[in-house]
Amino acid sequence: METYFILVYLLSYIGILATSFYVINLFLYYKKKFEVKESTEKSVTIIIPAYNEEKTIEKTIKSALSLDYPKEKLEIIVVDDGSKDNTYSIAKKFTSLKFPIVKIFTKQNGGKGTALNLGIKNSSGEIIITMDADTYVKPDALKKMIGYFTDKIVVCVSPSMGIYKPKNIWEKIQQIEYHMGVFLRKSFASMNAIHVTPGAFSAYRKDFFSKHGGFDENNLTEDLELALRIQSKDYVIENSPNSVAFTNPPSTFKTLLVQRKRWYMGLIKNLWNYRQLFGPKKGALGTVVLPAAVTTIILSIILTVYLIVRTLIKIKDELILLNSINFHFKDAFELNYYVVGNYFFDLLSNKIFIITVFFISILWYYIVFSKRKMIYNEKIKLNFFLYLVFYGFLFSFWWIVTFMYMIFNKKVVWRVENK
Repeated sequence: METYFILVYLLSYIGILATSFYVINLFLYYKKKFEVKESTEKSVTIIIPAYNEEKTIEKTIKSALSLDYPKEKLEIIVVDDGSKDNTYSIAKKFTSLKFPIVKIFTKQNGGKGTALNLGIKNSSGEIIITMDADTYVKPDALKKMIGYFTDKIVVCVSPSMGIYKPKNIWEKIQQIEYHMGVFLRKSFASMNAIHVTPGAFSAYRKDFFSKHGGFDENNLTEDLELALRIQSKDYVIENSPNSVAFTNPPSTFKTLLVQRKRWYMGLIKNLWNYRQLFGPKKGALGTVVLPAAVTTIILSIILTVYLIVRTLIKIKDELILLNSINFHFKDAFELNYYVVGNYFFDLLSNKIFIITVFFISILWYYIVFSKRKMIYNEKIKLNFFLYLVFYGFLFSFWWIVTFMYMIFNKKVVWRVENK
């Protein structure tokens, strides 16, 4: 019992310290700095790498074409990475006199990094936008992002990411996770501590690629690696919370697990490769953001495993006691109801529940900030509840599986085909 409370209070202390720091820091940022004005002064190339995306590629290209940006300053390059479906033929329909700004390239399958680098090589824009083939953006997203590039030390600008029309429980949980990311990304940007630039619709100065190379073609998370590389070169990554992009998320437990194994394995390897970013030389990134992220991951896993084992032992002892007095459950449903009910009662009746309520309040503030910036009016209270109930366990499970893959040196695939 003592070990449990030590872990809980330690995790709570770190969590309260980090979340409070992020909230206060963002409050001070907005108190002294106004939103950046829109701009269309830069020429832009949007690169859309695609592999087996026949279901979404047409809508993505149309979304890029619908951007409220001068067409004479806009170029759209679609790179088919050796798709086995109709991705190329669907994209090819846009190469006509009606769409002169669209260019299509095809190549043998080599991975997302190779497709992006081919697009960069054939681009003419001052700013490079990477756009996933299942992404849809609001028309004003681009010109709001370009405004940040008036500051010459800004090399990258990230958008606000949302889930496109979440339907099932997995998508609804991810929707809240992405909303959390909208707040955190802006808070990180206020102290130049962004360490992930979403591949869905991030903007980069083309000059950076000329000086420091393109995307790492052998990296599981090429967007994360690039963000850390930018930070290691002492450039600035900004965030435009009013620039909104929506993505189609993994819709099943299996596809979501595959995505998270790749994300987390990529995070581990890239943080190790850029371990020099830890420490006071990199300011808040090296002293707060990255250390807090690593510590929270480790403690969350330990606490979740400990809590589950502790609860199961307690339930087992109670079931043995009930059996000793000849009490029997009517059926499996009644037994499962008893086990689940006992677990949540134990959780909610704990002294830590007060701290939990405080955290929920902070997280709800994150959601409110996100909805206002994204102008998102749909109701998400049920989704928020699902997130609170399930995300912590999913998060720990994903990490445990990832560590097992590392220990046994198992290959992490990019994705399963039926995304």
